[in-house]
Amino acid sequence: MPIRTMVVDDTVIWRKILSDSISAIPELELISTASNGSIALKKISRDKPDLIFLDIHMPEMDGIELLKLLHSSYPEIAVIMISGGATVNSKETVEALQSGAIDFICKPTSTDHQQNVASLQNDLRTMLRLIEVRLNTRKIEPHKTTPTPPPSLQSTPNQGVSLTPHMITRHNETEHYQSEIPKTFSICVIGVSTGGPDALARLIPKLPVTFPLPILVVQHMPPLFTKSLAESLDKKSQLHIIEASENTVISTGNVYIAPGGKHMIVRHVNGKAVIGLNEEPPENSCRPSVDVLFRSVAANFGDSGVLAIVLTGMGCDGLNGVKTLKRKKCYCITQSEASCIVYGMPRAVDEAKLADRSLPLEEIASEMESMTRNSTFRNM
Repeated sequence: MPIRTMVVDDTVIWRKILSDSISAIPELELISTASNGSIALKKISRDKPDLIFLDIHMPEMDGIELLKLLHSSYPEIAVIMISGGATVNSKETVEALQSGAIDFICKPTSTDHQQNVASLQNDLRTMLRLIEVRLNTRKIEPHKTTPTPPPSLQSTPNQGVSLTPHMITRHNETEHYQSEIPKTFSICVIGVSTGGPDALARLIPKLPVTFPLPILVVQHMPPLFTKSLAESLDKKSQLHIIEASENTVISTGNVYIAPGGKHMIVRHVNGKAVIGLNEEPPENSCRPSVDVLFRSVAANFGDSGVLAIVLTGMGCDGLNGVKTLKRKKCYCITQSEASCIVYGMPRAVDEAKLADRSLPLEEIASEMESMTRNSTFRNM
């Protein structure tokens, strides 16, 4: 059955372009359009869409205002924002993603109608799998349920005891190794994708200014948007959140977000650990890639303890990075299925039996605090 789709945009030409793009995709069924949030709200109860493509700037009721109403009254409806891509729009798009939108697409910039339709069709087909997964996933609010992780994922914090040996199967070769819970940690890394801005906005502000480790984050986003994400999180948090830049010395009290379009790594310069950025080929179709960051951190900090967090997201970026970290000293927390927008990246780690805890998003910050209570970062 096709996905019932609504377009909400105040510009006639963009409603036409979006409508033509959607109509050309068999999996999507265009059921209605609206020129602002107020009109859309009246149509939603009548037309019952599964998916809404929502513009940000509109008269009477803009996209952000409508999104917040949808998130509380119609949480089952998937919303994808339509962004202009400019800096001001990137800030508002990040706000939308933190308010419940599952993702966004940028309006193409060609003056040719058919080129714009073709470009949007390509974006929609790329996003279709995400939309299908989201609509077929039963959404459970994390504050309403606290599922107990399966026994294989349970552990006792801050105890240096051996866990059940993990098994990794690669190219018909099975590798066995023991993984001990580190007693102390030197750095924290986070990998996240779809649903990430919302997840980070609910996680990072919970961490105290005294959190003892620097945090390095890979969030799959294009350029401009990662800077807006960092600025938005910084306003809400006790820690200092910045978009990472080349040769920045890593220090406690900071959260470094990889800039869109660049891989983030760690390297040592004059005895100090610094951020490195590069434009090497994408991994897992991603740049920045979680795997790239995790491997680099394993090489530079793995022997002194790494706290790794894998949050909501499509695909399996981060899995191979966690495998590398687990050959060193690493404690890995994954976001539970019930609290994920898309249970993809955490699932890959869970199914490989590499997660030490699988927790609802609302419980991860307290676990991070508990695990790092006796830890100190020394950049030397």
